[in-house]
Amino acid sequence: MSHGESTPYTLGYEFASDEEARGAAAELDQRFAERELAGLRIYRVRWSGNYLVEAVFSEDAPGARLQDARALLGESGSPVHPDDLRDYKRATGESTPAGALPEWIKRLLGYRP
Repeated sequence: MSHGESTPYTLGYEFASDEEARGAAAELDQRFAERELAGLRIYRVRWSGNYLVEAVFSEDAPGARLQDARALLGESGSPVHPDDLRDYKRATGESTPAGALPEWIKRLLGYRP
């Protein structure tokens, strides 16, 4: 699974505060085994002041466990469409390999391959 692309195993939820996002992420971390929850990140959305929690599950995580995660995150967060999560990560350079410049920065600087 590529870290830059959303998959059916990636959930994104938006929260109004850092405290809510961190609380939901901590709850996921406690309730899910490392073999189920492959990645967990919190992003600050600069233009709205909100926070995104991205939870990446392993491909063999049971569907019922994904539903549990959706229910937990949905208690205080709003689901983020996978395309919106991917776009946010692209805009912030989160999906760019280490050491590489995001495409929008290259365009801004006039870089032509």
